[in-house]
Amino acid sequence: MEVKEGDLLSIDEVIRLGLAKKWKVAIYGNEKEEIPSYDTEGERSLESITSMDGGKVKYQVKSLDAVEKTLSVIREVTWT
Repeated sequence: MEVKEGDLLSIDEVIRLGLAKKWKVAIYGNEKEEIPSYDTEGERSLESITSMDGGKVKYQVKSLDAVEKTLSVIREVTWT
């Protein structure tokens, strides 16, 4: 799967991509947040709690850095 800036992914896709390429996954809570989280298991828990409350979590690709091997994503929550 080729990933490019702006793509929307689920946390499972984010985890799979990060592990498959042995990249760090930097998760930002919003566009302006400067300190990322690297806790994908914590994100998975947050996603399941949010879905129980009627929310849907997706992760927009902010950037990919092939040199540093980092995938940066921004959490997006939508409510139904």
